[in-house]
Amino acid sequence: MALGPVRRPSPPARQLGTRHSARQFSADQFSATHERERLAMRVGFIGAGLMGAPMVERLLKAGHEVVVSSRTPDLLPPHWSVVDGPAAAAAGAEVICSILPDSAEVRAVVAEVLSVAEPGAVLVEMTTHSPEVARELAGEAEAQGVGYLDCPAGGGIAAVRDGTLAFWAGGSAATLERARPVLAAIGDEAKLRHCGPVGAGLVVKLANNYLVAVNAVASGEALAMVREAGVDPATAIGAITTGGGGANAQLANLYPNRVFAGDFRAGFKLGYLLKDLRHALDLAAGTGLAVPLGEAARDRIDEAGQEYGHEVDFGSVARLYGW
Repeated sequence: MALGPVRRPSPPARQLGTRHSARQFSADQFSATHERERLAMRVGFIGAGLMGAPMVERLLKAGHEVVVSSRTPDLLPPHWSVVDGPAAAAAGAEVICSILPDSAEVRAVVAEVLSVAEPGAVLVEMTTHSPEVARELAGEAEAQGVGYLDCPAGGGIAAVRDGTLAFWAGGSAATLERARPVLAAIGDEAKLRHCGPVGAGLVVKLANNYLVAVNAVASGEALAMVREAGVDPATAIGAITTGGGGANAQLANLYPNRVFAGDFRAGFKLGYLLKDLRHALDLAAGTGLAVPLGEAARDRIDEAGQEYGHEVDFGSVARLYGW
């Protein structure tokens, strides 16, 4: 994956494990500092976009040494250590994180990472993409002594910023433990779920986004029905979410907070939801399961993408129903 030239030199590497004088801190402050340094790791981070950038900030705040590779290095903060390409970010790292658009980018980046990754390192691949591809890449990594986790996240950009992000991990329990200090720094450790072997985290994430897609479309239809029948949609949402059986996250949050306000700026891009839904449908097809609701949701979201573009928020599907 070719990137532009490095725009600035990396700052001197922080010396991990350096002890501060106890005379400068209270006992509690010294204990907290010592624990932070003990857990600090050298992290290579590849893909500092809408989700990746706030993840890097959280890692730095937690005391990890982070080296970043990005397709848009000039947009990154000047205090970050930014290098030219995935291999440079992965060289010497204990944990390598990547969050990318789809399987093609994941394949290319993992190939570069494995060209330099040291045995014992862990690759934490956070992209939502094909579980089958993840299993293939995990086999290549493990042949070189590199641990592999498929570790998609749930909760979106706001959850990264406030520390409530969930992770669904696929891989061995031992590999997950090696990466735990990094994942706990990015998200909410209580929401870090070990779902099973490699690929299991992605299966759970695709099921989650399948429900997001179906519920977003179904909620748009239901609220349009309420509106056309002469009832206030906000009243209906309040009634349903507090006392009915039709509540879902899109009905409770997306529609009242974003759609009704006409705010379709990208939080979770419509194009990404469409991509994830297609992966979910491929997964279902591989099992022989018929999923007509998912197929209908895909068609409707695809229609919204053709009408409004793929860079808008996924809530733009509601515009097909007059919102």
